[in-house]
Amino acid sequence: MKRIRLAIIGCGGFVHYHLRSVFDDVKGFRLVALADPDRTHAERVIRSRPAGRKLPIYSDHRKMLREIGPDAVIVSTPHTLHFRHCYDAIQAGAHVMVEKPMVTNSRDARRLVAAAKARRRVLSIAIQGTHTDTFAYARKLLTDGTIGELQLVTGVLAQGWLEGTRGAWRQNPKLSGGGQLYDSTAHVLSAMMFLVNSPVKEVFCWTDNKGAPVDINAVAAIKFANGCMGTITSGGNCKSWKSHLILQGKNALLEISAHGGDFRVTGAALKKPITAAPEGWKVRTVSPAQNFYDAIRGRAKLRCPGRLGVLLADLMDGLYKSAKLRRPVKV
Repeated sequence: MKRIRLAIIGCGGFVHYHLRSVFDDVKGFRLVALADPDRTHAERVIRSRPAGRKLPIYSDHRKMLREIGPDAVIVSTPHTLHFRHCYDAIQAGAHVMVEKPMVTNSRDARRLVAAAKARRRVLSIAIQGTHTDTFAYARKLLTDGTIGELQLVTGVLAQGWLEGTRGAWRQNPKLSGGGQLYDSTAHVLSAMMFLVNSPVKEVFCWTDNKGAPVDINAVAAIKFANGCMGTITSGGNCKSWKSHLILQGKNALLEISAHGGDFRVTGAALKKPITAAPEGWKVRTVSPAQNFYDAIRGRAKLRCPGRLGVLLADLMDGLYKSAKLRRPVKV
């Protein structure tokens, strides 16, 4: 079978994670071009591949799309650039996998999903947790009655983000779209939206920049359309790391890492706690790149489709508006 011609837009540090999967696991892609305004980033990608591999490098992603015409594109650029890079790639006829967050406002989220639908292109978001077996199994337990009516959800993120990103684009609001909430905490919020599986109706959010140009710490209360209520604690000034969710249903309590794993379900009606997907569970853990490839081939459904990006963008718009106005806002 002919391999899928893959191009990269944005050759920063995290794209290497996806490329390891592309070359070591998927093997159905053929890398054909790189685009990055900083040529040294693209050259670093080339050096990380088999010695002597020559690939065209572009500073202008549009020129690359015109001249190379790739079948698929991975977008790994600063957050506020995602929409333009993804939209241009889709309009050029390419399938797209984009780093989280998909985009940084709900209007662009809807435009991007509509463009992908109109062109019949795959639009995937590279959020690791939603590609795991535990997330698929958790979704089953949330729908088959094991956990029961979902009532409350709590998400926690803690890390030394303030110091770790100081001086980088992630603390430049013109490129990041926001701070810790839109960066690492997007994993927790995306996981929350995936599991609760409902639009948000109302939010109330407080943020603290800790002297930085973007939010470092944030706390929010969230009300979902399905009646579930939630909270998020986004910490970016802690010399430790934690990424976790707790979901309370009428029948059981579900705990899970936003990145998959650390899975535990407890409840009085259960003979013993459930701590993993059962042996032989039909949905296995795959990398975002593997699921992207399989979806393009028509072999699998997307684990993290554009719909989740719309739900997250709606939530983020509400959180930042609430923090600015210092009052609850409807979403």
